[in-house]
Amino acid sequence: MGPEFTEVSEVATSWMATEGVVFLQNLAVFILILAVGYVVAKLARRSVASALGRSNLHPSPLFKQFAANVASKSILLVALIIGLGNLGVDTAALIAGLGVSGIIIGFALQDTLSNFASGMLIFLYQPFDVGHFVEIGSVTGRVSDMTLVSTILNTPDNKVVTIPNSKVWGTAITNFTVAGTRRIDLVVGVAYDTDIDEAREVFLDLLDDNDAVLEDPEPIVWVGELNNSSVDFFVRGWVVTDDFWPTRSELLRQVKYHLDGAEIGIPFPQREVWMHEMSQ
Repeated sequence: MGPEFTEVSEVATSWMATEGVVFLQNLAVFILILAVGYVVAKLARRSVASALGRSNLHPSPLFKQFAANVASKSILLVALIIGLGNLGVDTAALIAGLGVSGIIIGFALQDTLSNFASGMLIFLYQPFDVGHFVEIGSVTGRVSDMTLVSTILNTPDNKVVTIPNSKVWGTAITNFTVAGTRRIDLVVGVAYDTDIDEAREVFLDLLDDNDAVLEDPEPIVWVGELNNSSVDFFVRGWVVTDDFWPTRSELLRQVKYHLDGAEIGIPFPQREVWMHEMSQ
């Protein structure tokens, strides 16, 4: 071994005897701080989720998950900064650098931050939740997932539509699930020569015969409009939300059978065409 190796070995031995011991101690403390932070973060996550579960605000599962994640990640970040400070890293400069970087990234991601803010409002006010059937703008479907930046819908024809949360919060939201019941509205026209009292009884019997139609609120049938070629009845009954489409389809099918059985005609648009013979 040459003199160079001997010199390096002496320097390493000297460093280990003085600063090396301190570094290893600080490294052990750093690992301990991270471990404690990890345990505290898990406890905080459970505590926040439990507290929100008992809250009178009744937050959505999505909001509870988000709040628990924020609490957990914040504690881990604080533990990391404290641990780095114990290793001798200038944490003040690190925090300042993160702040400047955050400003630059914020300008570059304005649309994303807008989606983020809208997502927070959706979490807070809960116009819908995962599993609800909704109409957002011109898109109708069941909410399959939601993040802070987007909402994902599965449409009835099995399309997956991802909508930015800024678009969701900025448009009308119709929730078909949350109320529990829905009203079926049918408009059925009969011929003008029909006994309208008899037709009304036919429609009431139609609603009464269907077990899915609720008794309370009571079904309603009335003459809604005297149209060009028909007397239009408004036929309305309430059903459980999940039964809406099957029941509506069945009622439409039964309308034809009931009217045929009562010999009541369903008119169709008619026109009179006058032919004039032109003189030569």
